[in-house]
Amino acid sequence: MRDLSLNEFSEKLFSKEAVPGGGGASALVGALAVSLGAMAANLTIGKEKYAKYSDELNANLKKAEKLRLRLLELIEEDAAGFGEINKAYKVKPRDEELIEKALVSAATPPLKMMEAIKEVIDILIIFSDKTSVLVVSDVGVGAKFAEAALKSAYLNVVVNAALMKDEKTATEIEEKAERLLHYAKKADEVYENIVKQLKDK
Repeated sequence: MRDLSLNEFSEKLFSKEAVPGGGGASALVGALAVSLGAMAANLTIGKEKYAKYSDELNANLKKAEKLRLRLLELIEEDAAGFGEINKAYKVKPRDEELIEKALVSAATPPLKMMEAIKEVIDILIIFSDKTSVLVVSDVGVGAKFAEAALKSAYLNVVVNAALMKDEKTATEIEEKAERLLHYAKKADEVYENIVKQLKDK
């Protein structure tokens, strides 16, 4: 899935194929978010005015690359999770235990996306005031992408948790997701601060 061209990926989303779906698209948007921040950092490193930030930018670029790759992996994991659901619902007679396991499998990748996107937002916070004013708008775009990706991944957690019969497991998963969802506000703050920063120049 991750090796598809942009045209192929969007074509599959457009079609009646079930994967990639909202989860895979959320992971892709998360990867784009961190990539935009990394681009701004890469274009800043080497500029004399920002030399004091070079070590911090370089350290966070390494983290950013790991997150980019992790989010692309999660596109595949999300597709596999949906595959478990698909198989479980086809079993006759209906096997509730198998369906329950499949729902947990399907909820896990978007929850992991949320964890990764939280880290992306932490990096974007750092990049937002340490990158060149000429490219800081890209950090702002990345922040909006991260906010959208986080909220979208959350939906993909909720849709599976809502179908679970095991209320304890469902509640635990939803509570984890809700804690991570609060980071959407931080992403929005990054965006708004960058807008202000650019307008005040």
